[in-house]
Amino acid sequence: MGASQQTGGAGHEVGVQETVERLQFTWLASCAQVARAYTSVVITALSCAQGEGRDGQFKSRKTVDPRPGSVVIVVPAARLSSSHAILPHITPSHAELPERQASYDGDGSHEDGDESSLKKPRSFMATLACDICRSRKTRCDEDRPSCGYCRSMNLACRYQAPRATKKDQSMAVAINAIRRLESKIEDLTTAINTPKPSSALAFSPAPAMMDHHSPNTVFSQSSPGSHVATIPPNNLQRNRLSIHELAMPPQVVGTPVKSPLPMLEVHSAVDLSFSQHRVALWPAIKQILPSDFVSARAELPEDYIVDVETCRLPLPMHIDRPYGTESESWLMSLPQSAVKGLADAYFAVFHRSMPVLDKYHFFSSTLGMAMEKEFGYDLESALVLNVLALGCLAVKVHEEGDFALPSRQCSTRRGFVQPEWYALITDDPPGLNFFNEARKRLGFLMCQNDVQAGQFYMLSTLYYAQILRPLDSWTTVNRAALCCASILTRTDTVDYETWEGDMLSRLFWCTLMYETVITQELDLLPHSGLLEYEPDIPLPKFAQCPRPKTSISGLLTDEDDSLFNFHFLAQAAHRILLTRVKQSIYTFAEKDSYPSPSLTAEMHHQLEQWRANLPPSLQFSDQDDVSDSPSPAHVIAKAMLRSRYLVAKFHIGRPFLYKALHAPAYTNEAEYDEVRKGLRGGMYWPTTMGLCTQMLSALPIKFGWCCQCFGQVLLFHAVARSPDRKLRETLPGGWREWVTIMMTLIESCARSSPGIAKDYELLRLLDA
Repeated sequence: MGASQQTGGAGHEVGVQETVERLQFTWLASCAQVARAYTSVVITALSCAQGEGRDGQFKSRKTVDPRPGSVVIVVPAARLSSSHAILPHITPSHAELPERQASYDGDGSHEDGDESSLKKPRSFMATLACDICRSRKTRCDEDRPSCGYCRSMNLACRYQAPRATKKDQSMAVAINAIRRLESKIEDLTTAINTPKPSSALAFSPAPAMMDHHSPNTVFSQSSPGSHVATIPPNNLQRNRLSIHELAMPPQVVGTPVKSPLPMLEVHSAVDLSFSQHRVALWPAIKQILPSDFVSARAELPEDYIVDVETCRLPLPMHIDRPYGTESESWLMSLPQSAVKGLADAYFAVFHRSMPVLDKYHFFSSTLGMAMEKEFGYDLESALVLNVLALGCLAVKVHEEGDFALPSRQCSTRRGFVQPEWYALITDDPPGLNFFNEARKRLGFLMCQNDVQAGQFYMLSTLYYAQILRPLDSWTTVNRAALCCASILTRTDTVDYETWEGDMLSRLFWCTLMYETVITQELDLLPHSGLLEYEPDIPLPKFAQCPRPKTSISGLLTDEDDSLFNFHFLAQAAHRILLTRVKQSIYTFAEKDSYPSPSLTAEMHHQLEQWRANLPPSLQFSDQDDVSDSPSPAHVIAKAMLRSRYLVAKFHIGRPFLYKALHAPAYTNEAEYDEVRKGLRGGMYWPTTMGLCTQMLSALPIKFGWCCQCFGQVLLFHAVARSPDRKLRETLPGGWREWVTIMMTLIESCARSSPGIAKDYELLRLLDA
């Protein structure tokens, strides 16, 4: 009888696991069907929103026809209802495909464009006339915000919202079906991974369950017929796990819903973390690596990085002002060329990767207000001082890479030439004098929680990150997150189509993306709670600040702005793709064909689609040479995209590497091949070698790259020492040279961070 129950329980367990995998794959395929409808507007929307870039590099092109689950970068256009269309996880939009778009006449009726070829060409007809032109029954030029007639007559011009078409309704049905699949997948996955007492084998009615993702506690009853937990439709968006939360370890993230299914626990189930410092705690790693390393690591706390960084000395507080200047007036004695040069350097380097400010607004408003108030104790002055501090680091970047400093005037001069104000950047670290002046003003501004305060905290986060103070950067990014949450909580609605709303969107996503990186690696740090708002905030559209047609407007136009704006969106899409990898395959169990081969193949496909659908100017190849790049920002941009692609390859293969190390008897040839591809993806990242490490002051998320290298060195040594011959054969050629490159980067950064210095000290024991 007992054996029969065990057999039945095991069969039930396997059946449910297969159901989960089938539902997961169906969900991804359904997402792709919705995504396919949006692929043809990828570059078209780009042209509409931003215009063509230099040499027409953003002209419309055909995109790769995606298979199920394709990741398509849909650029932010003013007519798209949500910038979340960048993902297969798509929010319905009233935007329609250009080739099939219905045209609306003055009275709101429409006719199908499929019969247009049978009719003679017709004159221009407005897709949606304004109310004035509709009442007059005259042609409307549909100009925004006021049409030509209303503008000439000084009338209030209003447009009605377009009616929902059958196509829109079909899309809503598809979206609702996808959401139902998501809910079922999350419930079944939770049931499998939640330990249950062995005696609880009988089905019983489910109690009320709590959705802890909603700001307010929400209770719902399970469906009596299906035994699957259901979620009210209005809570679906809040219940979905966010970028940030999916990266958390199981001890941090609670169970989304309590499943009524009394499922058996998958034996030896392990939720894998993205943190590379957790690799040192893998059981197989402790058995394989040298005893000196294992014993030294065992003597340290679980999160020794946090402990070591917490105990380091704070930044010096003194200010070395220029000779002959007064302590209260030295900022006003700065030459105008120095202020302009430092600000230009900041916007040419760091603004490219974290566009939290608006360049035109900074030069036309913020800088002038700070100068007018003589760098007083106000947010404008604090923002300018942070920009100048980062500008000092940016000048150092140009010197390290031997690039000419940026200028609004065309120059034939090549290579770095020290400006006459070069002495301003010689403090250690560069920019500390300006940063300390900004910190002095913080005491009088610390209770402000508006967008400008959030921008100040994110610029402080960026400075701390570049000088390798990860705990300080985590502190300030939490303050920036508090500003975002405060605004979103006390504001009923935010119009993200306006410049002000778009600036909040920029601040939100810059904050969330950096906080995800730092807390994903140091996964015991508390989180800000900003993730609760993620489903509601669209990606930025980079709307232009309202400006008059003046000379400064033309001077501040940068033809590379579109390139770096879409580079930012591409990195956001990649971050969400990594989250999907974590959600889909980052669980280990001692069983055959686990993780699912079909889901793994789908992850590879989505990564390739992410790469294939990048705009032409962002495309990269294995033979790219960054030595001919025109600026440090171009070097970093190219290196970041290719490095992120390789990192994703590695992370897709890492669950199989864990399995091969801990359960070789259950590892088949296809899974060893996944290990091989993952290890190849873990080699020769452009951001960790060459010109990027020469310009170390510019490397984004420097701490994150050092942590990745720490885990990689451990894994390559473990595979090389493994008793499993098949696993050793997965090692790519040249891995020892690659380990040397990574050790060089870690050693260079160890001079600025005691936490990374401790990593380097541990890694040296591997060769002892």
